[in-house]
Amino acid sequence: MRATWSGVIQFGMVALPVQLFAATEEHPVRLHEIHTADSSRVEHRRFCRVEGREIPYEEVRRGFAMPDGNVVPLTDEDLARLRLPTKRAIEVLGFVPSQDIDPISYDKPYFAGPNGPGADRPYVLLVSLMLERVQASGEVCIEYVACGAGAGSGAVGAAAD
Repeated sequence: MRATWSGVIQFGMVALPVQLFAATEEHPVRLHEIHTADSSRVEHRRFCRVEGREIPYEEVRRGFAMPDGNVVPLTDEDLARLRLPTKRAIEVLGFVPSQDIDPISYDKPYFAGPNGPGADRPYVLLVSLMLERVQASGEVCIEYVACGAGAGSGAVGAAAD
């Protein structure tokens, strides 16, 4: 199984390298845009409105539209600075009773696993501590997840399997 994300779980001064694996799979029906007259596939092209011609991908960049209609071009460096400084981190915020989390707020489940040499033993320790906490008090770990595309919150629990 291929990891969908890799980073670290941070709690206090400790950072443990982990990988996340999708616990479920989606099997969407893939539809294509077609021309109604002959059922042929439709192409999408990059077209410059000012020059009136198709342009290659190498000439395409990102830009931010200002309220006055002007567009400010952005470089790769500009875009890198816009992203979160902790691109690949799960920060443990605390523990809450699992019944306090409405199941409708869960989006997609993942399995976590150790990432890299030397991560197995600390990972097993973390899981055993979390499992003790879940069994003793029914609590799950609340986390803040940051990745290159954005950030959000999540819950982490441990299972005996």
